[in-house]
Amino acid sequence: MNSINLKHLYYFWLTAREGSITKACDILGLTPQTLSSQISTLESNIELMLFKREGRSLVLTPTGKEVFTYADRIFEVTSQLEEMVKNSGKNRVIDFSVGIASTVHKILAWKVIRPATELSQKIHLVCRTAHASELLLDLKQKKVDVVITDYIPPDLEQEGLVVESMGSTSMSFFCKGGRARALDENFPQSLSNQNFISYGRNTPYLQKLRDWLRDHRLEVNIFAEIDDSALLKVIGESGAGIFSAPTYIQSEICNQYSVDVIGSVPEVREELYAIYRYSGAINPIVEALLRVKIDQ
Repeated sequence: MNSINLKHLYYFWLTAREGSITKACDILGLTPQTLSSQISTLESNIELMLFKREGRSLVLTPTGKEVFTYADRIFEVTSQLEEMVKNSGKNRVIDFSVGIASTVHKILAWKVIRPATELSQKIHLVCRTAHASELLLDLKQKKVDVVITDYIPPDLEQEGLVVESMGSTSMSFFCKGGRARALDENFPQSLSNQNFISYGRNTPYLQKLRDWLRDHRLEVNIFAEIDDSALLKVIGESGAGIFSAPTYIQSEICNQYSVDVIGSVPEVREELYAIYRYSGAINPIVEALLRVKIDQ
């Protein structure tokens, strides 16, 4: 077996990552014939078949998947090295991209991100909000450095990814100032028949909340189902109904949205996770973020 040519390995890795010769060619500026030839040379040199054809699709062989895993680590570290060299010096700015699951309260997200932005190192912060599944795909494709989520998809392929708990917080109920004083006297029974602003997506904590309401024989009127946590609070601020949010950020919610706390529910907890890639080196900003814990 001949030694591995890193350029050929990069062409293979990029093609595998993009899922097609055509997409890889668009990035590399090569013709399909040239790229195919380079990959064939790599296969010949290492005496292994990395791709196979299934109809019109190009898929990795079992060996190809293993080689891709190693190549992914190599080019992750290479990317970090290039970034360090490019931004070397005292004015170096580190790009830091965070994916925030749409069900995570934005105040909570900023509260866990903020300490990582207050290091002596200058950073360029980029935040993207989407469904957890979309963000995890971005993470695998190196479009974001870390994903903050309250939900881990059951079909998550964790190879090359690290899932770390950032703790959990109980949930509290909120409503427009004035009404809360009447409702907190007989909490939680006072919640019965109240208009409730609910999340539109089924998160783990929401199912626990429904179970808690059922166990206490509390029937609330689902006034609205909202996918976006910020919009949910804006509607709550209008006085249209009560809503729930993490106790960990209750003071910020009360101040920002002019609402009051009705009561807290220790039995219902929201979990928060940070998911990141690991290839032997961790982005120092991600490392700082991982030190934040939200236990409340």
